[in-house]
Amino acid sequence: MQRLIEQPADDGDVFEGLVHIGRVHYHLAVYQHFSDAEKETVPPNLEVEGRIIAVNDLDVPDLHRRGTELTLRLADGRLLDFLVANEEGTIRSTGRGLYKA
Repeated sequence: MQRLIEQPADDGDVFEGLVHIGRVHYHLAVYQHFSDAEKETVPPNLEVEGRIIAVNDLDVPDLHRRGTELTLRLADGRLLDFLVANEEGTIRSTGRGLYKA
């Protein structure tokens, strides 16, 4: 099962590798997975999905077509590796969820 644990929303920066490619407004939903079974441990695992909207001239549909992994730096300094799932700016995490550099 999973549980919604956080919904951060603000402006952030998008990077492709170390290259800054633009600013976006983001709204994310952070889910934590857990087990239904009593006494069964599940390693911490966060899944993040949400939406980005370009603040500047960033071409979000082009990011979707390129299909490359990007990194979002949230306003609080955390990072999220993600893919753009569609041309409307829906995003999905690709790795370890939210993390600090």
